[in-house]
Amino acid sequence: MRHKKYILSISGQDPTNGAGNSLDILVANQHNFHCLSSITNLTIQDAEKLHKVEDVNESFFQKNLKNLNENFNISGVKIGAISSNKIIESTSKFLDQFTKIPVVIDPIIEAGGGGKFLKKQNINFSLEKLYPQATLLTPNLNELKILSGCKTEKDSINSLLDLGIKNIFVTGKSRKNEVISTLFVNGIKELDVKAKKISKTFHGSGCALSTSILCNFIKTKDLKESCLNANEYMRKILKNSIKTKNQDFINFGL
Repeated sequence: MRHKKYILSISGQDPTNGAGNSLDILVANQHNFHCLSSITNLTIQDAEKLHKVEDVNESFFQKNLKNLNENFNISGVKIGAISSNKIIESTSKFLDQFTKIPVVIDPIIEAGGGGKFLKKQNINFSLEKLYPQATLLTPNLNELKILSGCKTEKDSINSLLDLGIKNIFVTGKSRKNEVISTLFVNGIKELDVKAKKISKTFHGSGCALSTSILCNFIKTKDLKESCLNANEYMRKILKNSIKTKNQDFINFGL
């Protein structure tokens, strides 16, 4: 009999299935994990823009988390878009039960094509309640600066470290013909991961990367190796992306 470990995706529902919970499921499966789901919000969006977000009922969300935890041995948690302080707090309280499993948080502030998930009050609440619980936070450079309120990467990292956010993987830094992602551990640069720049924009790439890192970390227990492995995985799945009139969709036909 074949057995798979379980991860839990706490994230939004994307009707295109190009990002959010649907994408987490696909990525987890390709890493030989089964992905459990707790939906945080329902959305109307496409490859161009996020048009509307509707938060799920808090009580329903809490009961779903409780039921999943009672019936499955969760090996790790991936957190994506959360757009309500009530859901942020419920998620934080749920994570209080876990001290030995990894939690990777992709702090999604807005959709790639435009449209916000988080308002300023949600960002501040997440910084206080949720983000310090992360084994790893995976913002892109723009998200990092918004979260910290600082203008430089170094100041941003130090600002978040002061809030208790110890491990950060900063993505999306363009340098000529390459894109650089940097792993910081306790405020110290540990790794630069370089990839060839692709002249396209992708729907769901941040979701896929963070889920891949989580799956790799459960296997290796090593942040450096997990980030490197996830970067190589992303190189493969972005290579033959599915073209739309706006952002490309990730092609999982590796």
